[in-house]
Amino acid sequence: MATLKEGMRVQVRARPLQDKEAQEGRYAPHLANATGTILKIYTPQEIAVDLDIESLPEAVRERHAEQQARMHERWLTSLSEEARNRLTEEEKTFRLRYVVLLSEADLQPLAEKRSKATTQSAAATSTEATTGKPQSRAPKASEPQPPESVPRRPTPEELDQLEAQYLQSRAKRRR
Repeated sequence: MATLKEGMRVQVRARPLQDKEAQEGRYAPHLANATGTILKIYTPQEIAVDLDIESLPEAVRERHAEQQARMHERWLTSLSEEARNRLTEEEKTFRLRYVVLLSEADLQPLAEKRSKATTQSAAATSTEATTGKPQSRAPKASEPQPPESVPRRPTPEELDQLEAQYLQSRAKRRR
């Protein structure tokens, strides 16, 4: 079996339900052949997979869309009118993910048919054509990249010194 890694694209294997799996919730036959991306590997028997909504069966997709709309409405009504008006269009969008825990034995890696560069350029072109806005060509989570310039964290001694300077400046302002 291929080694699974976080960020890898996988497909749920189609197989019959075994003994107590239904009670334990370890496998769901209605998810067979669904595709997704591995989010986190806890153990070989517990792998969190973010399933693609398009790959789910129609009934599951419809139920998921209903839940997403209901949760989005509840979230918007919980905000004040002022807070709702300050939201950008990007912040107003609400995407509910479909994440399941599956066993390594129930997953098979998907073969990459196209190169990643071709996939990214095709996705960017299709997004530009439909929205009129260019899409960011930032690497996806599946492509680990070295961190760019990560700010250096101050040491405890430096934090103490900065705190002392801040308290002195506040004391001067009060006088």
